[in-house]
Amino acid sequence: MPTRFFRHSLIAIVMVAALGSMAYGQLPVNNPIDPADTELNDAVHFLSNYLNEFTPGKQFLPDFSRYWPAEDCQRYRIPDRLIYAVSAEIPTYMLGKPTILSARPENGSVHIKTMFSRVDSAGQVMVSAITNHYVLRGADGHLQFMNPMKMAQQKWNTSEVNNFIYHYPSYHKFDKSKAKALAGKTDQLEKEWNLQPILITYYFADTREEIEHYRGFDFTIAMGNRDKPSGISDGIDNIIYCGGMGEDYFHEVVHLYLNKLFPRSPLTEGLAVFYGGSLGHELSWHLQRLNEYLSTHPAIDLNDPDSFYYMDNYTNPLSTLQGMLCLMAYKKDGIAGLKRTMKYTTLTALLREEYGVERAGWNTFLRSQIAANSKE
Repeated sequence: MPTRFFRHSLIAIVMVAALGSMAYGQLPVNNPIDPADTELNDAVHFLSNYLNEFTPGKQFLPDFSRYWPAEDCQRYRIPDRLIYAVSAEIPTYMLGKPTILSARPENGSVHIKTMFSRVDSAGQVMVSAITNHYVLRGADGHLQFMNPMKMAQQKWNTSEVNNFIYHYPSYHKFDKSKAKALAGKTDQLEKEWNLQPILITYYFADTREEIEHYRGFDFTIAMGNRDKPSGISDGIDNIIYCGGMGEDYFHEVVHLYLNKLFPRSPLTEGLAVFYGGSLGHELSWHLQRLNEYLSTHPAIDLNDPDSFYYMDNYTNPLSTLQGMLCLMAYKKDGIAGLKRTMKYTTLTALLREEYGVERAGWNTFLRSQIAANSKE
């Protein structure tokens, strides 16, 4: 995931602040465009119409066939690779108000950079994303978007192992042993959960930022800080994007297979951490670090775990806690215990029914379990 911490904290903050008035009309342009330049103005108007489709209250995404090439619409249920690239729940274009930074001709298309931002109560600008869109005229004379990944992909290589189709930069020497290791873990997951294989498209590079640029971003709020292995999965079109883990990012594979089975579970991220670790390390590593941190921060109150959403750049306390609850279920009853645990829709019900713990006792119970499980 982008680290999925962003999905549960910063994204939510931006969303609440940004979803007030989202009727854009013609987008504001930071750098004025010559009114006589029909090509650039038509492209900007086309993008404005598209982004106006993303407004609160609408139950459906746009009719992509009006904006994207037929081959993209046939290949993907959502041909726009940017929509759920920052958050799996909120379209990127609703994470702030858009401003066009620039529009210029480029290789037969019009390249438009757009910033999505909000202004907080202190007057500070918070940018959620800077996107790149490419607009050109199709064979029928109508304007359409071009996926930026198509332009970059000619410099990338492709390999297939089992049900994985890998795409990666030409500088990378494909490690078939790592790909086979991922295929083996995936086979085992299918057997344990009695699931049919999924054909997965898997994009990877050395860093997350390289993947984001490849998809069409100059910036997202998940970028920056010290680099670490991370990724995100697209459960709609069964695509994985990751940086830093090469051919073996099992965490995101787990999301593709199991998220759809438990859409209301509060532990979907924890299940992926249980099986595939997080940010390049196994669950046990994160549990040890979380236990050490909590032992030196006695004021942290796990009766309200959602308030403890950040520890440092290497361990996400919420996903580690969720992963531990999955580990406890597995120790208790194996796969049957995991399946039962994942069917709960709230932590309150899970902890009460499975462990007899009410909300007032969460802090004591969870701290004791973190300490115990971190030593195993």
